[in-house]
Amino acid sequence: MSLLEIRLGVIGPEDSVRHILNSAEPFADLTLLPFPYTSIEQVDEIIQQNRDLIDQWFFSGQVPYAYALSKGLIQEKDGIYPPLFGASLLGKVLEAFMDSEGVVQKISLDTIQEQELHTTKQYFSLQKLQIFPYSYPDFRPMDEIVDFHRSLFEKGKTEIAFTCIRAVYLKLKELGIPCYRITPSHLSIYFTLRLLKERGVSSWYQRSQLALLGVELLPPDEEGDEHLFSYDLKHKELSLKRLLLELAERINGSFVQIGDGLYYIYTTRGEIEFKLDKSDLFHLIETVYSHSRYHARIGIGYGLNALQAEENVRTAFRYARKTSSKVVLVDEKKKVTEYLTEGKALQYDYKKWIEGEWSEALRKANISPTALAKIESLAKFYKKEEVNSQEVARWLGSSERNARRILSELESLNLATSKSVQLSGSKGRPRKVYRLILNNPTTKKKP
Repeated sequence: MSLLEIRLGVIGPEDSVRHILNSAEPFADLTLLPFPYTSIEQVDEIIQQNRDLIDQWFFSGQVPYAYALSKGLIQEKDGIYPPLFGASLLGKVLEAFMDSEGVVQKISLDTIQEQELHTTKQYFSLQKLQIFPYSYPDFRPMDEIVDFHRSLFEKGKTEIAFTCIRAVYLKLKELGIPCYRITPSHLSIYFTLRLLKERGVSSWYQRSQLALLGVELLPPDEEGDEHLFSYDLKHKELSLKRLLLELAERINGSFVQIGDGLYYIYTTRGEIEFKLDKSDLFHLIETVYSHSRYHARIGIGYGLNALQAEENVRTAFRYARKTSSKVVLVDEKKKVTEYLTEGKALQYDYKKWIEGEWSEALRKANISPTALAKIESLAKFYKKEEVNSQEVARWLGSSERNARRILSELESLNLATSKSVQLSGSKGRPRKVYRLILNNPTTKKKP
């Protein structure tokens, strides 16, 4: 067995799963775990019970994949399905021609996208074949697709139905409607397995990244210097260390006290992402406060090595101090994520603002790339197309005067446009509002 074991979960009807497993023989370094289902609703249970065992999900087709996405069981990066190319359709059309006594001229077809269908007809010279397509990009109920084929057949508009879904195929056969089932080709499965292998390797190395979880304690403001040497404080410190040791044990980490009120837990990214929910960190902060009346900040840094992880956790603490956030993460690409107590998160990707000509332009304008990234992120978070200086001042924790300066400079850099708006019921001067245009900074005209 390879030292790097990539585990793929294969989800689909039993015959589709078997078809995929038979096509996977060239991939001896992959471990394929079969998860056949008899009804689409079983996908919920399969993924929820086995997600910790699987690196990537291989769905047999568009239907189970789209179903899992719609239910929030996976994200797009967690799995894929083999596309149905024109060759798969052509093979079944030829089979239908051979089985029929006459020439088939009118068919119904579901699932396959119309663009792929158009390409297939052009490439294989099938223009004389009249196809009634039912294309859709997501999940559709089986009954809806069955009704599509049955209606066309009963009206005499089609002679044969072609479906990509096993349940639809079985139902049409039961209704006595001539039908053929289209399945992915071996070549399509082969290339999908290659892609999943690459994803799995990338994910494995990412999970193996070094992660550093730092906890910084802030003593109550009212405590005097004599409190620093009290037995009461020592007892509280022991209680805090016990909580942190329990956390370190949970994520297979190494616990180290760096200094007074500063603790590090060394572990891996995979341990944090799979074994630690962000709500657990807020619960830890609340528990620390209830035990000791100490406030706490948590910084998490990911890195390709120990030095990078330590630099990123220090960056996370700097963000936390500036924003009063309690939990901040900085990954290996310097992307900052600020976690909010309501379970939401803000991400600041300031990399694009510190590269190339923008770095110099922002420096001359005296605008911090970090501040600009935060404005961009919070505007998206609050779905604000237009902002004013009061909002930006609140977001940055700065004065309104500074916010007005930043917005004015953004306008001069063609990253914002302004207009004057008279507030409802106000008799004062009109207030400026700014429309941010930050999506594609490389295309913006720079001075």
